This record gives sequence, structure tokens and C-alpha cells, in this order.
Amino acid sequence: MTATVRRATEVDAARVADLAVSLFELHVVLDSKRFTQIATKDGAAQFYGGRAEAENAAVFVAEVDERIIGFVYFEYEPVDYADLATNVAWLHDIYVEPEFRNSGIGSLLIEAVRNDARRLGANKVLLTVAANNVEGQKLFKRTGFRTTMLEMMLELE
Repeated sequence: MTATVRRATEVDAARVADLAVSLFELHVVLDSKRFTQIATKDGAAQFYGGRAEAENAAVFVAEVDERIIGFVYFEYEPVDYADLATNVAWLHDIYVEPEFRNSGIGSLLIEAVRNDARRLGANKVLLTVAANNVEGQKLFKRTGFRTTMLEMMLELE
């Protein structure tokens, strides 16, 4: 199996939206009290399609046999006051179809973010990962990420 990674175009928006909705559903399964399934396929297609030409962000897709089987989305922020960070690329979303996981696709997508983030001027890539997403955490650690923050939640009755 040979995979290729390329920058997504507006034409890819519907397929990226399918994958994004699967990602959102996965989060709800991981922790339904923390995550809410608020996205629709149409809304996701509009969002990710709109990011195709953004100067400070990118969506990359991974293809096998000309079929999109994964994607990653990040944004660059020169100054992020809320997170006390400068020159940061926020990796917001990454998803690979289950049958292609643990085959190097996730690493290829992260490498695309790494390269494009450097081009934009970033000196770090940050992300958040669900506490129950053990497989995602393994991928991130394998590709060089380290834990720097922990999100905590207080449920209000």
C-alpha cells in the first residue's frame, strides 16, 4: 500500500466532511459528557472547503489508490494570548479510517503539518487529545509530541 499526502482543495470538501463527521462521532463515543455532536456533513464541508485557500491554515488529505482515507487540519497563530503561545500551529483535527490506522498514514499527515507549519513561521505544533483516545495519544507520542497541559472538566448540574 502506497499512500500520498497532498493539500486538500475545495473539491475534496465533501469527502473531508465525511471523515470529519466520523471524527466528531468518535469523540462523542469517547466521552459523551465532554463532547457534543453538533456538526453536520454540510457544515463540515463548508468549513473545511473554506480552509483550502486560507493563508494561515491548511487541510491535507492522505490518499491510497486515489481514495481519500484520512485528513488533518491545522491553523497557524503568530500570537495566541489564551494559550500563552507564540508562533504556534494548532493541529485541530486528524482522522484516518480505522482500517488504515497503524500503517504510517497518521505520521505522514503530521509530517505535512510539520513542514507547512515551519513554512508559516511556527516553532511548535500544539494539539489537544481526548483523555480516552489511547490510540491517538500513541500516534502523537510516536511522532514526537509530549504532554504539556491537561484539560479538566467540572460538570454542572
